[in-house]
Amino acid sequence: MAASACSRRGGNERLAGVDEERLATRTYGLALALIMAVALVLRLAAFGAIPAGLYHDEAYNGLDALRVLEGAHPLWFPANNGREPFFIYLVALSVGLLGRTVVAVRAPALLLGFLTVPATAFLGSSLFDRRVGLLSAAVTAIAFWPVHLSRIGFRAVALPFFLALALGFLWRGLRHGRRRDYVAAGLLYGASFYTYLAARFTPIPLALLGGLLLWPAAGLPRPQWRRLLLAAAVAAVVAAPLLAYMALTPGILMGRADQVSIFNPGISHGDPWGTLARNTVRALGAFFVRGDRIPRHNLPWRPIFDPALALAFLVGVGVAAKRRGAGWFTLLWVGAMLLPTILAEDAPHFLRGVGIQPLVFVLPALGLAQIWRWLERRKRPALGWCCVAAILLVGLASTGHDYLQRYAHDEAAYYFFESGATELAARINSFLQAGSPAAPRQAYISARLWQDWPSLRFLVPEGSAVQVVPANAPPAPAPATEALLAVWPFEPYQPALALLPRGVTIEVESDLYERGDLEPKARPLALVLRATRSKDGLAQAVFAGGISLIEGHVERVDAQHLRARLVWEAEQPQSVDYTVFVQVLCQGNILGQHDGPPAGGVLPTTLWRAGDRVVDLHEVTLQAPYNPQTERIIVGLYNLATMVRLPVIESSAPAAGDAVPLALP
Repeated sequence: MAASACSRRGGNERLAGVDEERLATRTYGLALALIMAVALVLRLAAFGAIPAGLYHDEAYNGLDALRVLEGAHPLWFPANNGREPFFIYLVALSVGLLGRTVVAVRAPALLLGFLTVPATAFLGSSLFDRRVGLLSAAVTAIAFWPVHLSRIGFRAVALPFFLALALGFLWRGLRHGRRRDYVAAGLLYGASFYTYLAARFTPIPLALLGGLLLWPAAGLPRPQWRRLLLAAAVAAVVAAPLLAYMALTPGILMGRADQVSIFNPGISHGDPWGTLARNTVRALGAFFVRGDRIPRHNLPWRPIFDPALALAFLVGVGVAAKRRGAGWFTLLWVGAMLLPTILAEDAPHFLRGVGIQPLVFVLPALGLAQIWRWLERRKRPALGWCCVAAILLVGLASTGHDYLQRYAHDEAAYYFFESGATELAARINSFLQAGSPAAPRQAYISARLWQDWPSLRFLVPEGSAVQVVPANAPPAPAPATEALLAVWPFEPYQPALALLPRGVTIEVESDLYERGDLEPKARPLALVLRATRSKDGLAQAVFAGGISLIEGHVERVDAQHLRARLVWEAEQPQSVDYTVFVQVLCQGNILGQHDGPPAGGVLPTTLWRAGDRVVDLHEVTLQAPYNPQTERIIVGLYNLATMVRLPVIESSAPAAGDAVPLALP
């Protein structure tokens, strides 16, 4: 009887243990799902619009993806300093599904960055325990750096994903000795060489791991060398095709590295060891002092961790230093994988240093877990949970504000992602899509713009409706009713005006700018001339020389700024470059005035063709707010060389002999 009771009690205890394990697994799954939901929201918010633009590295990935879709299947993509293939093949799949868009180029990064969150949970759990795994995933989900990397089309985002899985399986193999874990680790590690060049530094920390395995004091399990060799052999087989190609192709293996190395005299200015010391300090300061300054990689100077997570990181470093085995390995990995940025210019450089992910996010997780357990030991588990949650919420708020507010409106990021070229592509595509069989449209793009901005070549499909215009040698105009001409502002564009249809209304856009990475000021990127069908209507006024003011509208920009929109037409070619004036008069005194050539000087009157209409904008700054009861607005033209105004021949409103009145609507 007693034996039967003990048996029942033992069975009940086993069932209770199973229920607790299921509950723990369910809790872990729910917590990870919540973390992934937060990660997805941060990565999806205004995706494709923040950051604005499409940098040429991203555009080259898109262009190579188009080659893949056309049937090319290279192992190495040589353009743009050469690139590994994995990310580009993902972009090809995305472009095939989503078309030639910014979102299509960046969608693979979103997927990989999102999947890196659960992969980091797996890594943290394998190295330490499930609590550290969940906290590692939480830090990865909310930290600015991985969030940003998930939103841009750079291949570096793939490396942390593969490393998290490879190292997680490797550590599980070391703990449990299962052959399948070693094989999975080898497969994933070998595949990492197809992601980003920082993978070439990973043998260094793995060699240091080998040293730890040989050192009894390191506290690691006794290694199964045959299975470790199996993992190495699998990795070698997987990576062999790419490594063999690199070995047989001069310049690939170290070509880009030589360009940016501190041992290149052009980079170190003859002081490589001093540069090494400075770069080391800067790389270590990246965690909580000053991060990457380049707006493509980071909100300039923002460290990896906000102050709250920086505190957890410091605690985690201390914990790792005391935790033999996994803790020591984590520190060794992070230190070794800082070498790509320490040994190159612009340290700290968040792309070159991407190899420290995902293990760098395990360190603050160790700190958070230590704080939590410390309070648990003092019988305050709820307080421990609240402290950890508060630190993570501060990190979430910091990233959300810095990314969706500060970074979204950062002027440098706009230029560093070459947003002007992306806007130009959008305008060209929008113009062409608005056409119809009854009114076919044509786009002409200068060869200089087409070659200098790969985002144009990717986003604007070249075809019958798009022609590239060589400098000073425009092709024959296409039979189009309406046309758009985009030219580089610093080359002679006058011959290309012949491509525009006749008898159209031409509007000039000169609001697109670009700025090089090392340049202090922006400069015009392109001039865009839109030629659309003219609307019927009588002229408001006719000036001498056959120049008519077809339309004249004024709008109030604000209390002290007015904008005049004028549309001119010439009956015959003009031999004088006339200047347009817009004046706001108050009892004979000038309250505000703007003088300038038509269309900002892009289309002076000597370039006007008979029958064309030219849109001309002028913004007037007033000395005091405009009062329509006491003030009036006039417009006219004059010869700047003689200061003689053109007389008004006829006007639909009372004119003052050489000026036509305009009114606010």
